[in-house]
Amino acid sequence: WCAQHDEKTLVPAKARAYELPSLSGSESVGVLRFLMGEPSDRAHTEAIEAGVAWLRGAALRGIRVETQNGDRIVVHQKAVPLLWARFYDLDTEKPFFCGRDGIKKATLAEIEKERRMGYAYYGTWPQTLLDTDYPRGKRGPGQETKHSFRNTPT
Repeated sequence: WCAQHDEKTLVPAKARAYELPSLSGSESVGVLRFLMGEPSDRAHTEAIEAGVAWLRGAALRGIRVETQNGDRIVVHQKAVPLLWARFYDLDTEKPFFCGRDGIKKATLAEIEKERRMGYAYYGTWPQTLLDTDYPRGKRGPGQETKHSFRNTPT
């Protein structure tokens, strides 16, 4: 799902200057958790399955973010936990970054230090959903927990 949607048309929308219309590795988690808590029908189940598949495909491997000398940088390293970008391009689905100038950039290093340090462009937001909540929700009827969904055909 997108970071923001227009309240009337539901099309992807811009928020602050550095929050351009985009798919989101963060906000998608909240939408999926909401759907998983609702009574399930085929449309809900398909949306959940598609959302989980997208999150799995959007995971970024082999990088971590660290603070060095008062700046946030991306470090390439094997065998680190998965990360997700906050924003993914609507057309290419590649991560992008944006500073206060409102111009889309390909790397975190291209935006101003104030935004690198003051905003969460990378995170592990989907990890618990993918590792725990989603598998728990895949249990059959009568075994659901608070965050589960039912795969019931309509």
